[in-house]
Amino acid sequence: MIKFDPYTNTTLEIINFPGITEVYDEHASGIHWDSRTKLVSIVIDAQPAFLTNGANASGDYWLIKYSPLQKKEVWRANLTALTNAKWSGFQDVTVSSDGYSFVVGTYPKSIIRVDPSGKELVAWYPPQTTNTSVHGFTGVASLGDGNTLIAIDANDVPEDIPSGTGNSQLYRFNMSSPKGIPKIIPRFPEGITLGVPDAIFLPRKYHGRVLLAVINYVGVTVLVSKDNWNTAHQMGTIRSEFPEFFKRIVTATVQVGDEKLFLLGQYFPGSIVPGTKGGNQSVFPVFDITGEVDALVNKGYNTLSLLM
Repeated sequence: MIKFDPYTNTTLEIINFPGITEVYDEHASGIHWDSRTKLVSIVIDAQPAFLTNGANASGDYWLIKYSPLQKKEVWRANLTALTNAKWSGFQDVTVSSDGYSFVVGTYPKSIIRVDPSGKELVAWYPPQTTNTSVHGFTGVASLGDGNTLIAIDANDVPEDIPSGTGNSQLYRFNMSSPKGIPKIIPRFPEGITLGVPDAIFLPRKYHGRVLLAVINYVGVTVLVSKDNWNTAHQMGTIRSEFPEFFKRIVTATVQVGDEKLFLLGQYFPGSIVPGTKGGNQSVFPVFDITGEVDALVNKGYNTLSLLM
């Protein structure tokens, strides 16, 4: 993991995790900053599932808690200790108001809940099928209330399907429930699809009313809700006009400071660099999408005001 300054385009710190860093099959995936505990949650996933569309569920998956203030790892939980490699593909995480972590899995869709100590792991939303090739949850976010979880489901369409296909679904969960019970979030206008997803994000500048969905091969779709995500209105998509490689691989959106929004690209999986155990990670493309998002959000608020 790195600490990066987007204003000077420099790496400030490289953070290693013993037994994980430089292990070929392991790589960092989801990351979440908890403003309540000041801890960073990091999901470490294993390559086999992502290189075989879920057919190979082997490898260790970890949830790590790291303190940037103390500059040390607080604890780590081995998610595979719960799954026994019968399901996999964990790649994103969020945290409830009482400190429980919720890690979403893709092959097939699932959610593991981890208690604040990292010792108790529960299949909060267990797989609904034994077929590990069914493509499910890829991203997760939680509202400011700390109890409402939103997950995006690829709806059984693999990540390597070309642009224009797939129709993802959004679900909401109550994180205070003992078990995960999904409720689909109806999207409007009806008939407009939401492609094959990666991550989702609720920028704090919009106070939980705007969701950014990274869509593979396409770009970023902007959704707005005025009813606490009981419904969602799809306002439009910011198309990727970036260098050819990144028209496919866009991994996340982030907010930097009070206003700026960025789209992140990555060379993934990438060829192995000779003498190392990973691909070329010397370039992390960061694209400013603030203006485009603001325009769609303003359009959304104006449209919804007319509908209310």
